[in-house]
Amino acid sequence: MKLHEVKARELNGRDTIHRFKAQFKAASLECLALLEDCAIERVFCDYHEDYVVKFVDDGEIYYRFVQVKTKTKQNHLYNILEIFGIKKTKKNDHDLPNSFAGKMLLHVDNFGATCHSLVILTNINFDDDVEGLVNDAQSGNVVSKHTATLITETKKLVPSLTAKTDKEVLDFLSHLKLMPRQQILNEDDDNFVSSAHSQIYKYSEINLTPKEIRLLIIQLLSLIESKSSDEIKDSMTEDMLNDKASVTLDDMLDILAISRPAYYLLRNGGDPNAIKSVSILQRVLKRNNYKEETLNSFANFKSQWETWYRVNRHTIQELKLLELMDEITSLTDNLAVGKIDMKTITGAVVKLTTNLRTLLDRNDLTEELVFGAVLSEIVKGESS
Repeated sequence: MKLHEVKARELNGRDTIHRFKAQFKAASLECLALLEDCAIERVFCDYHEDYVVKFVDDGEIYYRFVQVKTKTKQNHLYNILEIFGIKKTKKNDHDLPNSFAGKMLLHVDNFGATCHSLVILTNINFDDDVEGLVNDAQSGNVVSKHTATLITETKKLVPSLTAKTDKEVLDFLSHLKLMPRQQILNEDDDNFVSSAHSQIYKYSEINLTPKEIRLLIIQLLSLIESKSSDEIKDSMTEDMLNDKASVTLDDMLDILAISRPAYYLLRNGGDPNAIKSVSILQRVLKRNNYKEETLNSFANFKSQWETWYRVNRHTIQELKLLELMDEITSLTDNLAVGKIDMKTITGAVVKLTTNLRTLLDRNDLTEELVFGAVLSEIVKGESS
């Protein structure tokens, strides 16, 4: 007999690996959202749930808990027994505590106001009964014939809800969200690679080749796997947990090879698109054969100019402002296409600075400010 002719005793290991891969892919796309520079502070991997997104908004902390569920059989529909442990036959006891949703709902009780939402992410669909229960929780209106049962079972699950009204229990249940048909979770990686590529370009304007994007994805998935497998001890401090189990913006900047110092210079200077600005400046540097270490200086010049411009633009006559920008754009066009090296850019900036001082009749325009103006316009032009 040959190996393929005898049925294998068990193949569960392969299914387990697929589930972990789906979990890592979902978490990695969530980590890419860190590049948007929004309220997401970090993403915890395989801690409390498959992954947890931490938000910090105006000093307030919120968490989104995400559970990833996959099925190879695409026409399978998750039912109320799987999601809520509700059995349609009355003679059988329900089992909310051991269901997908039942385990997640405890986060609402444990974390209180900091629990923003509970998400079940899957590559397939939920049946109508599941959708109906979640819709009732979201709307606060009882339509599904199973909602009363879910309310009763939820009160049993969470003792603090025992004396609460049905409306209050529905509000508790409203934390639960469903995200079906997530094709990135399938074994075929094409949808995942495409989504990762588009998100990276959206947030950074880094347009990678297929080979580059796959290499980056390997690095990202490796990081997620590492953060999901480090040993977690009960005695850990918050900083230790953050280091061992979470992915931050700095991790993403490192993977994308975007300069951290330059990014923070621009962000702290008020640039709302700091990541795009740094990636564009790096591209311009490379095209003009500038050394990488000059990037921080360039970022600083750009930041100084944009601060000066915000403060002074309203004190400059409109016609002179137009002439100012026209002069700057003229030099910008040359640098943007790689026609000026570092030796000649200095002379061009000195000449432009003299012209602008005369035009505006002011001496606070330094050569660094004017060069920053040129760099600012280059970034605007490349991102348009």
